[in-house]
Amino acid sequence: MKKIIALFLLFSLSGTLYAAGPYDGIYSVVVSGFTSGYATVHEVDNKMVVIIVDPVPNTPWEPMVGTRRGNSASLTNVVGVSSSDIQLKVTFNFNDNGPSTATITSCVNGVSHVCLFPTGSKFNLEKLF
Repeated sequence: MKKIIALFLLFSLSGTLYAAGPYDGIYSVVVSGFTSGYATVHEVDNKMVVIIVDPVPNTPWEPMVGTRRGNSASLTNVVGVSSSDIQLKVTFNFNDNGPSTATITSCVNGVSHVCLFPTGSKFNLEKLF
């Protein structure tokens, strides 16, 4: 009986652990001085997931996955998850002392959606929290 009670106490005291990467958070995406969207960044073991959300109605959200090396992450969108059918590759460069940046390294138009910005477009990312 003592073992059962001890086991019960052990499980009741344990909590959930969350791994947080150094760049996890919510960022505003700034284009020509204006906020044009938001990105939520989550990382575990250098594997990164970024979701880009545009506040404009009827604009699809863009889920992206990739790997971080140092302060840079190469991400590719996940086709078939949102209504967007473009093929997008972006490089994020995180900066601890100022705005981070995102650069479109490749964008291929889909059937129902087109790339809003050409390859080579660069955006500032300002960390909100």
